[in-house]
Amino acid sequence: MLPELSIERVFRRELDSLPLPDERLWMPNRRSGSSATVAIAVGCATLVLVLAAVGLVRDASGAATQRRGALTTPPVLQPRASCAPPALGTKDRCVTLLPNAVRNPTSGYNLIIPGQWREVQMPPGSEPFVPGRIVGPALTAPYLLDRRVFSARPPEEWRLSTNNAVPAWELDVQVWDRQGRTAVDWARTSGPCDPAMVSLGGTSCVQTIETIRGITFVVTTIHSFRDIVTTSYYLERGDQMLILRYETDPTVAPPPGVTTTTLEEIVHSIGVV
Repeated sequence: MLPELSIERVFRRELDSLPLPDERLWMPNRRSGSSATVAIAVGCATLVLVLAAVGLVRDASGAATQRRGALTTPPVLQPRASCAPPALGTKDRCVTLLPNAVRNPTSGYNLIIPGQWREVQMPPGSEPFVPGRIVGPALTAPYLLDRRVFSARPPEEWRLSTNNAVPAWELDVQVWDRQGRTAVDWARTSGPCDPAMVSLGGTSCVQTIETIRGITFVVTTIHSFRDIVTTSYYLERGDQMLILRYETDPTVAPPPGVTTTTLEEIVHSIGVV
């Protein structure tokens, strides 16, 4: 630690070390007419010492806040943070929207979706499906109990396809009356996932078991010849079947900030009640 410096000690030290001329030159003398000159010189010397002491005290106080031997470098201006999607830039600031909790007490599940995502308002005739129309997995509309779609696309860009399928890079959550069939039975109902089906055109299905937050899902991954991948999670709950499904398509540009990891994280946020 540096010794404590006071203005008095600095003055005393500097004045004591100041060399003085011969006494005959500066002592008052009635016969000498240079007393005014000597007084001016002494005053100037004192002013110089005061200025030097103030600077020394300032340097000592600054050095006391740094480690001994540390080098000081001039401050470097850091580059401004870039607001990459989905962050929003406002007056040179990056703002990230907080995630939203989605609760569906009727169907008994919860999800966490990113801040820029929203639940889509399903168009008439698609929730539930049009009565009488055959839909996967090979069940008619009355067996569909609930359907929620979550998207990061703006409302003006969102639309269902002609077969009531959601676009790629979105999450489709369905609740069905499972009709006494197990999750494995449901997973094998969709096209190439059925062992009795012959894989055509390079389309294949991989079926696995995955545990998410202590819950066991049957998972199917369907790869098409155009590198489109459809991933479905099946959960058997009492008389109901919960299905979470999303599709990734390399020919379709995803919304800003949406990747396969984004979709996986939403699914892995699932909680059942």
